[in-house]
Amino acid sequence: MTAAIAALLVAAGTPATDAYLDQTRTRWEQVSRQIWEFSEPALQETKSAGLMADLLEKEGFKVTRNVGGMPTAFVATAGSGSPVVGILAEYDALPGLSQQAGEAKKDPRTPDAPGHGCGHNLLGTSAVSAAVAANHARTAQKLSGTIKVFGTPAEEILIGKTFMIMGGAFKDTDVVLSWHPADKNEISNGTRLALTATEVEFFGKTAHAAASPWLGRSALDALELFEHAMSLMREHIQPTARIHRVIKDGGKVANIIPDYAKVQVWLRDKNIASVEEMIGRMRKAADGAALGTETRAKVTVLASVRDPVSNAVLGKLMQGELERVGAPKFDEKDQSFAKALQKELGVPQEGLATNLIPFGPGHGDTASSDIGEVSAVVPLAELRVAARPLGTAAHHWAQTSCAAHPLGFKGMEVAAKVLGASMVDLLTDPQTVAQAKQEFAKATQGKPYVSPLAADAKPQVF
Repeated sequence: MTAAIAALLVAAGTPATDAYLDQTRTRWEQVSRQIWEFSEPALQETKSAGLMADLLEKEGFKVTRNVGGMPTAFVATAGSGSPVVGILAEYDALPGLSQQAGEAKKDPRTPDAPGHGCGHNLLGTSAVSAAVAANHARTAQKLSGTIKVFGTPAEEILIGKTFMIMGGAFKDTDVVLSWHPADKNEISNGTRLALTATEVEFFGKTAHAAASPWLGRSALDALELFEHAMSLMREHIQPTARIHRVIKDGGKVANIIPDYAKVQVWLRDKNIASVEEMIGRMRKAADGAALGTETRAKVTVLASVRDPVSNAVLGKLMQGELERVGAPKFDEKDQSFAKALQKELGVPQEGLATNLIPFGPGHGDTASSDIGEVSAVVPLAELRVAARPLGTAAHHWAQTSCAAHPLGFKGMEVAAKVLGASMVDLLTDPQTVAQAKQEFAKATQGKPYVSPLAADAKPQVF
């Protein structure tokens, strides 16, 4: 698209952000594909974060790097004064989800390597492109206000945004917008679950398993007893709750009684109060297992995110832009590929979502995210746009396949247009910003944010 055509579109009523994003579409698809190629997991997103930060600097943003003690976290700022409108960019990949692009069967590019099985290459690129588009509009229209891009690493281990908050990154920000690739087109309204990730360790005494087992106290025995207690506990939790775990260390060899064992346990429910109640019960199970095996237990909180405080003022604003932009325009090739994936995965072959879900409660899914922490600090709303087939899940090789397929890019482009136009809407309408802040103050009852992590906690992969 030429600049002259773009100008005509703007004159005809198309937002400047839409025109810019149409004109630069190929650029953003290339950026997204590059981040997909990098596929860097949590706290290792050096190339991905660097690409985005460098790009924003070239676009006139002032970039602060190494935010919250994380080298791959950044904040990019353009403009000055109020309102301060932020947008979240994620770019971490998931371990073990490498996959060839556009393949409807499992086919890793590199076995056991990371892959964008949550579509964060689309998410991060769309957020950056939306911010760049909004900044072009801000400059051309001589708007007051500030645009901030928050480059947030390590979302998949639920710590990036929390450490950025602790580092003061969101201070003085008025509102924040976010989005996530999905199988539907909607505004998410707080359905994400609260979560606390914990590490439960047991310490015993080693001994020769054949010659002198009576001298040992098995940490693995304690872990097994703890696991049984947690299995029984599953019958007595709320239907909305989830308990899942992975054993990280159960000993080294069978003929040595292990003096150390470790299991990672993730607890989820509809709100953080319920999660904290489960943690209290889990601590009793750990102490009981230790008592019964004459070992010692230690429970450590690794990460914790609350259920999001969804802001309806911002949500309705984005819903309006979503309805204006419309759903992604998938073609027959996109639909055929989607149905081939659905057939492979054993879900109904319904293809891709082409409709918009009206604004309302209960939309979204139960996947936990550290956006919940941001929503407790500043008014936030989350958009979801179809970038994978209906009925399919994220954290799966199929999403990796879609994340570098034309259907994924089409979802990304719709998200960028909705976000870019919404940012300009907020810059030009301080009253909507004020209303969002009023709703936030009421929802949080004016209580100050308290981090779920210790003041001396350090970012680390777990």
